[in-house]
Amino acid sequence: MPKPGRKRTRSQAHGGLDGTGDDDSNSADMTDVRLGDDEGQDNARRQAHWDLPAGYDDRNRAFLQAFMARGALSFKQVQHLLAGIFNAERKRQQNGREEAGDEGLLQADEINLDDMREFVSKAQQALAPLDFDIRSAVDQVRNERLWALVSTDRDPKSHLAVLLTPRKLAFVHRLLAAMFDTYNTPRLEAMCMTEQQALKLSRPPRTTSRASEVGAGDGGGTQAAANRDKGLKHSVVLSLLQSLVRQGWLDKSASGFYAPTTRALLELEPFLVEAFNDEGGGTDAWQRIKYCAACRDVVTIGLRCAQTTCTLRLHDHCETAFWRTQAGAAGGNRTCPRCQTAWTGGSAAADAQSYVGERAITLTDVYKRRKRQGRPSEGVDELMRTVLPRTVPAAVMSFRAGQASQADDGEDDEDEEG
Repeated sequence: MPKPGRKRTRSQAHGGLDGTGDDDSNSADMTDVRLGDDEGQDNARRQAHWDLPAGYDDRNRAFLQAFMARGALSFKQVQHLLAGIFNAERKRQQNGREEAGDEGLLQADEINLDDMREFVSKAQQALAPLDFDIRSAVDQVRNERLWALVSTDRDPKSHLAVLLTPRKLAFVHRLLAAMFDTYNTPRLEAMCMTEQQALKLSRPPRTTSRASEVGAGDGGGTQAAANRDKGLKHSVVLSLLQSLVRQGWLDKSASGFYAPTTRALLELEPFLVEAFNDEGGGTDAWQRIKYCAACRDVVTIGLRCAQTTCTLRLHDHCETAFWRTQAGAAGGNRTCPRCQTAWTGGSAAADAQSYVGERAITLTDVYKRRKRQGRPSEGVDELMRTVLPRTVPAAVMSFRAGQASQADDGEDDEDEEG
């Protein structure tokens, strides 16, 4: 996403995606972008910086605008979108003719993957100079491939910052730290949380001894910034969570657990790896951001080897295809190819230890007992007290120090965040 601040975006400063500037609606060439007032400089810059792909027209602009509005689209959604675009173009061309009508309109199921790939490819070429891209992954819950508009800027401050005030952004950082650190250990890889756990993050954590050392190293600036961040009211946190779900950054399950969506993982993957994984850990070392052994995409919901020191992870939708490639698995005697432990994930004998995501919580005896008592959130708290590490990893402390420094910018935010 674009970088934070109130500066104009590159498309606003250099011209819109339709090839014109804000006050230049009569451009002779609709396939180029006006980069300046001087026509000679404009032509030179246009050739050097941004040439839209050949054949890029109003249909491509409409497609890209829909992607920008929705954030992520499935193939079925793209079928309806492209059918509408093609039909609108047909009606425009037939405007005023006697044969104009609804007969012969393109149906959504007539749009194929090749049609979609052509539009996605041209959109990617148009977006590349602006540090944006369209990437895809299979949704871990719905088992359908999604295409998402993502920022390729590795600066973590650019992610979500354009939509959020500094204090709300600091809360989102605390939310990510909790999901990928606190609720993500070798014994329990949940990477999700309930509303009650999220409310506990409304205020910055109290300064730990490690945080004090970080603050002392930079003249106390980090600690002072953390002290100035007053956090958010609970009502603001609840509203923000609902907003993140509506915008497609978080999923809320039927059991009330919030987890990052496919769009969020595609957008934030480089940042999450840099913030939470240990450098030089090796391929066999346990890391907080893990990848599916079959498709190589990030796993936050899926299956795991029951051996806590083993690093094999699979998406639910990848399991069948994965075991087809493993010798000796056809008879049902599945063993982990990395540690030779009996594989129980996805079977009737599977327990919470065999899962990644909310099932790592909801299948535990502690959670089941508390849920029967009508207090499932207490079950999460009780469970986490038994598995939380006693020390906070240095990578997470560095991450928290970074988000604390941003709190200084939010000192004068609107009153409802006080």
